[in-house]
Amino acid sequence: MGLEGIFEELKAQRGMPESNLKQMLVEMAGRKSYIPQSVKENYAKALFRELKKSLGEKVEEEKGEFLEVAILGPGCYSCNKLEQDVMAVLSESGIQAALNHISDPKLMVQYGILPTPALIINGKVKSAGRVPSKSIIKKWLEEEQR
Repeated sequence: MGLEGIFEELKAQRGMPESNLKQMLVEMAGRKSYIPQSVKENYAKALFRELKKSLGEKVEEEKGEFLEVAILGPGCYSCNKLEQDVMAVLSESGIQAALNHISDPKLMVQYGILPTPALIINGKVKSAGRVPSKSIIKKWLEEEQR
């Protein structure tokens, strides 16, 4: 949560060593989201990769143990409902995922999806223009986890 603001703050720090940037990313993200100590290193890698993407840099994706879940939407009721439903399914199922709600129109356009809310899991568009049921969300998350 709040990654767009964090990335904006860190744009001026481009010359800083990668290890310092990763540490700052985890600290700043940890102010709004709980990050367990056991996964801080994985979060640092993922957050740094997302920072590079937000700066328009080419990033090679790596298959990790976490699912990458993105919700696209301007923050309307439906977008927020989808985010809440995804968080509930993740919590109930114990599936580990990095969840990012993208509301910046410049970033949303990169996905080429017009109707919102949109749900993207591991780079695959699962739904657009509607809020799927929690059971469908769970099914998609489990499929991508395999």
